[in-house]
Amino acid sequence: MDLVGQGGQIILFTLPSLVAAIYLNRQFPWVVALPESLAFIRPAGYVLLFLGLILWATALVQLLSGFSRGRLVTTGAYGLVRNPLYSSATFFILPGVAFITLTWVYLLVSAFLYAGVMIFIGREEKQLATAFGQEYEEYSARVHRLIPFKPPGKTRVS
Repeated sequence: MDLVGQGGQIILFTLPSLVAAIYLNRQFPWVVALPESLAFIRPAGYVLLFLGLILWATALVQLLSGFSRGRLVTTGAYGLVRNPLYSSATFFILPGVAFITLTWVYLLVSAFLYAGVMIFIGREEKQLATAFGQEYEEYSARVHRLIPFKPPGKTRVS
C-alpha cells in the first residue's frame, strides 16, 4: 500500500471540474456569481476555510507521521473522520471558497470531489482492512468515512 492510496484517481476525477470552475469564474463571473444579497455568508466562508485548512494540515502531518511508522492513525483528525484530507476539502475548503467568492461553481467541485471519494475509496479501505485487520474494522465501525461526527452506519469493508 502506498501513501497516496486512491488519491490520484480521486484527483483525476475531480480536477476537470476544478479547472472548469476556475475558468468559468475568471472568464464568465456573471454566470457563476451568487446574488450580492448573499454577501452575509462571506464571514462563514472564512470560518469554513480556516477550519478546513487546520483539519487538512493536521491530517497531513498525522498521515505522514503514522505512515512512516507503518501505523494506522485513528486519533486527532482521523478520530473525527476516516478521510480528513478529502473531508476538509469537500465540506470546508471548497464551500468556504464558494462563500468567500460568492460563486456557486466551487460547490459543484465539492460535489464532484464527494462523488470521486465515494467511487474510489472502497479499494483503499479494502487495502487498509487487509493491512490492519481487526484494528481497521473496529475503527471503520466507529468513525465515518467522510462526514465528521456522523455515525458510520452498518456497512463493512471486507
